[in-house]
Amino acid sequence: MIESKNELITEFNKLTLKINDESVIVRGFIDTIKTVSKNMLFVILRDRLEKVQCIVLRKQVNDFDSINKIPLESFVKVTGKAVEVKTEIKSCTIKNREIRVETLEVVSSVSAQLPFSIKDAASKGTDRANVSYNVRLDNRFLDFRVPITYAFVKLLDGVMSEFRTYLKSENFTEIRTTKIIQSGSEGGANLFSIDYFGKKAFLAQSSQLYKQSCIAGGMKRVFEIGYAYRAEVQNVNRYLSEFTQVDIEMEIENDYMDVIRFVHKVILHVIKYLKEHYSRELEIVREYTDFKDVELSTEPVIIDHSEGVDILKAQGYEIDYEDDFNREQEKALGAHIKKLHNVDLFVIKDYPKSQRAFYTQVCKGTNKTRSYDFLLRGEEILSGAQRETDFESLKNAIAEKGVNVDGLDFYLKMFKFAVPPHGGVGIGLERFCKCLFETNDIRPFSLFPRDPSRLYP
Repeated sequence: MIESKNELITEFNKLTLKINDESVIVRGFIDTIKTVSKNMLFVILRDRLEKVQCIVLRKQVNDFDSINKIPLESFVKVTGKAVEVKTEIKSCTIKNREIRVETLEVVSSVSAQLPFSIKDAASKGTDRANVSYNVRLDNRFLDFRVPITYAFVKLLDGVMSEFRTYLKSENFTEIRTTKIIQSGSEGGANLFSIDYFGKKAFLAQSSQLYKQSCIAGGMKRVFEIGYAYRAEVQNVNRYLSEFTQVDIEMEIENDYMDVIRFVHKVILHVIKYLKEHYSRELEIVREYTDFKDVELSTEPVIIDHSEGVDILKAQGYEIDYEDDFNREQEKALGAHIKKLHNVDLFVIKDYPKSQRAFYTQVCKGTNKTRSYDFLLRGEEILSGAQRETDFESLKNAIAEKGVNVDGLDFYLKMFKFAVPPHGGVGIGLERFCKCLFETNDIRPFSLFPRDPSRLYP
């Protein structure tokens, strides 16, 4: 309950705990007003994921006619009796209680035409398809009232929260690294440039070099949950220009398999936590998507990059052992592993060094690297590697890849002063959620998505 001006506001999902005919006060947005007769109205209130039916009788309220004229989406306070009903209320999530209204007060009224119908956006049929998603994003504050939108927000919150909780329980230190960097010398994705007091600077695409600095400083295990930026013109349904990343870096005792096994354990824990603590949100997601529980294995299913190439060649794909896997090929590998092992999460390791950044450790005597990607339902959700810690090897890798060394002094210098063996990963949380919940669009998992076509609101 929420205490306000000495009044106890009852949450919708607590109404079923009320005894029959008990007095209650509730607040919410008006979802629907239906005229049953000249003397009776149904007012459906919505609060986040829940809806409750309120019965308004002319003989019990003083302002019956004015209630029927209240604009939809106005925020109101209702005082009345919580009454048990024998027939299930199919239009509401609270199915065995309704509220017999004594007073209905408009707390905040809608004073303009709604840019889209919340009811249509929340529907599961063709009405939802008729609501432009761009219009919803332009008016994101209203879109948050759509139950599936709120469910996605809550699930992303759960993912972030449990990554943080679990990593802290494993003695990781949470860090905050700078997002304004001097040089784009890390390589890989394109960077956003900004003016920094008359100098050119960039927005960081990851905390890679900085989290490694923490390991060099003896911190042993660190993580960060923060924004990363990539100026790539890609499919807006799969990529974001600004996204949330879990960066993990840790000392390793043996080799990169230590990190693979640990990260696999973390992901399993987070998925299990969601299943146990977010059942209501998951129920909503299942109403709108084809989401099915993800099939997982206790130990990670792992294939080599070359093995993945062989699988694809056998299926008729044209691919070389030096190539990375494209979207279609990832899907094909995911389907193959699912058929063979009945799992949706698996690991591809030992990518060729041509496909990895300069700081990735190379397996001696080969062109393979101690690197890995995790794929979930046939789509990459994270990338990682064991890092090179030998100063001369790093210099040679930088020269070989033609990386700009401006701004790299701080990074290279630390390898002259002894750096423990270490590795890590970067996990895109919005992509992780998109794959986990089987949606065809990444944008619902960003509160205010940024992509090549969107810089508003």
